[in-house]
Amino acid sequence: MSSFCEARSWKKERMRGVIFLDPYGMEVSWDTVASIARTEALDCWYFFPLSGLYRNAPKDPLKLDQGKIDALNRVFGTDSWRQDWYASEEASTDLLGDLFNRERRIVDADKIEDWVHARLKSVFKGTVLRPLRLKHPNGAPMASLFFAVSNPSKAAVKVASDIAHHILRAGI
Repeated sequence: MSSFCEARSWKKERMRGVIFLDPYGMEVSWDTVASIARTEALDCWYFFPLSGLYRNAPKDPLKLDQGKIDALNRVFGTDSWRQDWYASEEASTDLLGDLFNRERRIVDADKIEDWVHARLKSVFKGTVLRPLRLKHPNGAPMASLFFAVSNPSKAAVKVASDIAHHILRAGI
């Protein structure tokens, strides 16, 4: 995808388009997202896998293995999620009286979704709309459908946002 985005002179060729990212799990890397944003011509629907985050960012950071850390770093293009999502609980003592700190994930689905929204806004110059959250039949968060506009032009942002708002309000 990155080579597709970078192979064209989007502005010079006066081309626009829309891309739909529907990853299998957490397969879309941040490099792909950033490449789409840099075109300033491609808008992006991103079916972001919240359930994948829950599997890869457990509440107990002791369950974070290197594979999970690598997957999250690839999806976000940064490791700052770790500092933003985890914090030490109050210091405790173990059975032998030794003092220890225990970390826990402090963010829920809403805060993770806000964090992803801010991360997308860091590269898309137009706008990133609030997502539509999709849930499993059991009510657990499954994914968030984001819409991001790469073109910084106010006219382009308005047209694209109006269309996307209509779709998001319809719950499609």
